[in-house]
Amino acid sequence: MESFTFCPHPDCAWHQSAPEGAWYTPKGYHSTQAFGPVRRFKCLACERTFSTQTYSIDFYTKKKVDYSQLLIRHSSSESCRSLSRGFGVSCGTIANRIERMSRQAAALHARLRPLASLPENVCVDGFVSFDRSQFFPNEITFSITSGSRLVLDLTHATHRRSGSMREAQKERSRELYEGLSFERDSTARSFREILDSLRSERPPSPEAPLVIVTDEKREYARALHAHPLFSGQDELHRVAQLTVNSHLPRTFANPLFASNYLDREIRKDQANHHRESTCFSRNVSNAMARLICYVVQHNYRKKYLIKSSVRDTRVHGEVAGIEPDLIRSGVEAMFVERSFLSRIRLPPTLLRIWMKSFITPGKSRPEYLPQFALA
Repeated sequence: MESFTFCPHPDCAWHQSAPEGAWYTPKGYHSTQAFGPVRRFKCLACERTFSTQTYSIDFYTKKKVDYSQLLIRHSSSESCRSLSRGFGVSCGTIANRIERMSRQAAALHARLRPLASLPENVCVDGFVSFDRSQFFPNEITFSITSGSRLVLDLTHATHRRSGSMREAQKERSRELYEGLSFERDSTARSFREILDSLRSERPPSPEAPLVIVTDEKREYARALHAHPLFSGQDELHRVAQLTVNSHLPRTFANPLFASNYLDREIRKDQANHHRESTCFSRNVSNAMARLICYVVQHNYRKKYLIKSSVRDTRVHGEVAGIEPDLIRSGVEAMFVERSFLSRIRLPPTLLRIWMKSFITPGKSRPEYLPQFALA
């Protein structure tokens, strides 16, 4: 008989941890075309049934897809339509599997990133793209360690289009913006969310003051000076901001090199962020789901230095101080074992990705989230 350590139903007394011994009984089988006969069981506490598929990332799916290959190819500039042709499935199936994988990726990243023990400066910068139309530019703020280049967190903000426009573009913008409201100070709000994560997971210590490297945006300075991370510091817990002119050469000597490197990699590796491409983000929640998958691929599967010795197989997470065995086992489980929201603790930025709570410009409500994702 299969061995389970908890009941999958969130309202069960044995959901967090089941007692040792027989806490469930067999309840027969049900047949499926994709997975063959699937065993069912009954919990003795809540008397509800579950199956082996309940604990699988493929819960409630009807077709198998190789998640490991999907993540590699998705992180290598393939669009959804190209992936659908390569895997022989529909675009909807690819979108569904990336959505599932994004929840797995968020859970893995939330568990591993607090374990990064190497004291480093943290670069914070905004990656500029657009959602649905170039009349809705966005700014995706990333935090990334300066030496190991471990991506720590990401947030999203939508803006109005700025800069010079032709008369036809001005008229089109008035049509699109009619009846819409835009968040005020969204850049500062995104930066504050990054600071919240740093405060809880990388607080300054006497041995390792926290140095935050940013460009010269005034919103960053105002938000930092008003944040408890900065205003609550003392002689033993110092926080400093290092500002860098954005016009400086983007070389390795630039203190913002880690952010500039990540900007280049995303622009290169994510089809929906290519310049002047027919591939672009039509849905904010789906775009952020793709990005958290890319972050996990970058942090925990991608080699730290491509040009290093073939014997140096370290990934960015290892360089940042995370145990290699934890990374390896976590990545392996991500493609197999379903993560339950009720059994993990996600920071607000990752919880928003899990819950698909971003609202795409022009829409009035967040995207549909299947009920099993809330378990």
